[in-house]
Amino acid sequence: MTQTQERSRRQLAMMLAALVAVMPFSIDAYLPAMPQMAQALGAHIHQVERSLSVFIFGVALGQLCGGALSDVQGRRTVTLFGLAVYVAATVALPFVGSVEGLLLWRFVQAVGGGMATVTVAAVVRDRFEGQEAAQMFALIGIITMMAPLAAPMIGALLKQFGGWQAIFVFLGVYAAAVAALLYRRMPASVQPRRRFDRALLRDIGANYRRVFRQPEALGFLFCQALCFSAMVVFLTESSFVYMELYHLGSKQYALAFGANIFTMMFFNRVTAYSLRRTDAKNILIVGIALQLVCNLAAFLLVCFGGLPPFAVLLGLMMVSVGTQGLIVANTQACYMGYFKQEGGSANAVLGTVQFSLAGLIGWLTTQAHNGSAQVMPGMMLASTVAAIALLWLFSRRVWLDKGRTA
Repeated sequence: MTQTQERSRRQLAMMLAALVAVMPFSIDAYLPAMPQMAQALGAHIHQVERSLSVFIFGVALGQLCGGALSDVQGRRTVTLFGLAVYVAATVALPFVGSVEGLLLWRFVQAVGGGMATVTVAAVVRDRFEGQEAAQMFALIGIITMMAPLAAPMIGALLKQFGGWQAIFVFLGVYAAAVAALLYRRMPASVQPRRRFDRALLRDIGANYRRVFRQPEALGFLFCQALCFSAMVVFLTESSFVYMELYHLGSKQYALAFGANIFTMMFFNRVTAYSLRRTDAKNILIVGIALQLVCNLAAFLLVCFGGLPPFAVLLGLMMVSVGTQGLIVANTQACYMGYFKQEGGSANAVLGTVQFSLAGLIGWLTTQAHNGSAQVMPGMMLASTVAAIALLWLFSRRVWLDKGRTA
């Protein structure tokens, strides 16, 4: 690869990372403000926590629509439309006066955000293959990690100086800036634009059918969805566990949350380095094993030892959440490697299943809440075990066939 090609690849990665960062900013920035939002809206904190699950469901719907449309209407067109919907909904959020209004506009915001960000993996798949695609995903992941690292601290500061409403003002301004950048710099779509008619809908359906006819790919799909769900359980319950049970302030919570991102960044670097020497699927196995060990240890400690020292629980959660850096890029590369022409549809299925399962498990977590610390590690452990089971059920031949060949 020439120096010019490398520079172009890094510029594309930075631009796509800025787009991807819309999601972690949307999810993480308002976590420190949840208690204040509940008080302002006259609701219980767990009603406000449900806005996270609603947001994730909205992302799933947006990705389902946006991915398929991007295959036939172009990545750029769908991305800009999705960001326009996101910005419009975000403008309404500072003015909501009830939990119902919060849930409604968070859902609309998520649909737009899902439509925009689902195109990222398809853009990578349009231009890169195999190990190079995995390296591109890892590079985007490394850059994107700055968003969840900064988001809780930004949220805590904005809450202090402008109230919780200032957080959504920030999100709207950021998304509008990203839209302006993409309008000027996003590469032209490689797909020919088509009219929205019956033939278009038929082709969209055919793309989705081809995705579900790849059973080995489904193992990677479910694995990523459920490992991501384990992290969503942490996002849903961590503000309660850290701030209510361990009595952390909003800034302390932001710092504790940021520790997870440092671990994730480290594992992302491990992925980028290891891909030079081994296959993505082997790195994936290491990540899942680490997540399983940490979630099991946290669950056993909480169940049989009461509330453990905060440093112990923090360390286990740092590694568990951090394993996303070993799992996401490698799972995505393995999954997307089965698809070429229907890359947008395939990524839409991945995003829809991932966010639908995560939203459901996050919602079940709020329903299972009993005021103890047991729910968080218990639901995280259940998600990881399910991920391993489905990966083995659908995709074990990827490893077994290699073993027979050897």
